[in-house]
Amino acid sequence: MNGMNRPDNGIMDEEPTIYIKLEEGYDGFEGWGTSLAWWGHIIGRWSNQEKLAEVLDLVFDPVKGLGFNIVRYNIGGGENPSIQPNTLRPGGDVPGFQPELGQWNWNADEGQRNVMLEAMKRGVDIAEAFSNSPPYWMTISGSVTGAEDGGNNLREDRYEDFADYLTEVVKHYKEEYGVMFRTLNPLNEPASNWWKKGNIQEGAHFSLDKQKKIIQLTARSLQRKGLFETTVSAPDENSVDETLDMLHGYDEETYNSISQINTHSYNGEQLEELRLLAKDKGKKLWMSEYGTGGTQPHDHEDLSCVMELAERVIADLRLLRPSAWVYWQAVEDESAQNNWGFIHSDFKRGDSEYEITKQYYAMAQFSKFIRPGSRILWTNDAHSVAAYDSAKRQLAVVIHNGEGQRQICCDLGVLTTDQPTARLYRTSERENLAEEVVPLHSNKFTLTLEAQSVTTVVIDHISYK
Repeated sequence: MNGMNRPDNGIMDEEPTIYIKLEEGYDGFEGWGTSLAWWGHIIGRWSNQEKLAEVLDLVFDPVKGLGFNIVRYNIGGGENPSIQPNTLRPGGDVPGFQPELGQWNWNADEGQRNVMLEAMKRGVDIAEAFSNSPPYWMTISGSVTGAEDGGNNLREDRYEDFADYLTEVVKHYKEEYGVMFRTLNPLNEPASNWWKKGNIQEGAHFSLDKQKKIIQLTARSLQRKGLFETTVSAPDENSVDETLDMLHGYDEETYNSISQINTHSYNGEQLEELRLLAKDKGKKLWMSEYGTGGTQPHDHEDLSCVMELAERVIADLRLLRPSAWVYWQAVEDESAQNNWGFIHSDFKRGDSEYEITKQYYAMAQFSKFIRPGSRILWTNDAHSVAAYDSAKRQLAVVIHNGEGQRQICCDLGVLTTDQPTARLYRTSERENLAEEVVPLHSNKFTLTLEAQSVTTVVIDHISYK
């Protein structure tokens, strides 16, 4: 137990108190997810089916793993085969389905497809399709890696073709596999100018006017093909502020063409402003991509990425209040020698071996206990977030502590329980989702928070005063 929790001997007034208010928060939380680019392309082709199943359980199974219920499927563009050597990073060479106009290869992208279908067997119930780049033959540069100068790379005479390409993939997955993509995003960080030819990943810049054009064409193409269950999301900018800037430039027709606003939260400060804009426009809001590698050299036990992840999740749930929170790649390339991702496997070798990182357990502190359908609750502490699951009558409180060891008190407010104890889970330098029992006293509990830790307290049989 490490002497972490005090005996049930009352609450000291001088301890900082976290107050939970049921009436302040938001409903409609749909869950947690991951993009399948680029790890699905690699992992999904493993010959060792047992190892593949283990990784998929670790990510998607709600009991054995993180319980992610959302996937973002990358519709690859497919690089120009004449470009040698291929500059795309391991896994980044996602195959396209249309090698040239009029030709289709529906056997392409076996790996990512396998992962998506197996994920759905494990409880994934929401799927979004997205594009990083048009097929190479639609581009100005002749490459899916971007334009020569980082500018617009979709040829003027190919906008209709690109919209048709994306929606045809959506139609194929519906008819062939029964996969209903709820949303389709033709963009990925489109305002960014780092998508230049020779890049190590697919990417395409779209200026504001070009964003509006492809969004509208994609929406029309979906309707024309009778794909009414799929709507358009946009714009998936790198930062919250960039997303807000682009949205301010969208006209009424463009807004009418989308049902959901997607943003990445790598950067930006205007979280509340974006939330209010989405509410004003009547659009669902997703945090559709974030990932972190921390600040330290390659180390599976790195704590800096744990702290960054926990801080980001809490800030997003408190201020942005998205319906869904989606990590970039659940599985990252060990050969890249960085600390991104929850599971590492060598993409170059593709040998079915993997290792779990400390960041995996930090993510579990949230995703295993704040489940889809929960009401995200307000607290007075910027380093904490709470969630109430009315179906389970269960309350989860997650606290991030990047400081030294400190004591806190938590007051449940109008939420009460007849249980004498709660369950505590903690990830710290020495622990990975370690479990303890916490005594409850007068509708409160006290904790000593470890330095550089993420702590989750789960309380059952919750009712109202």
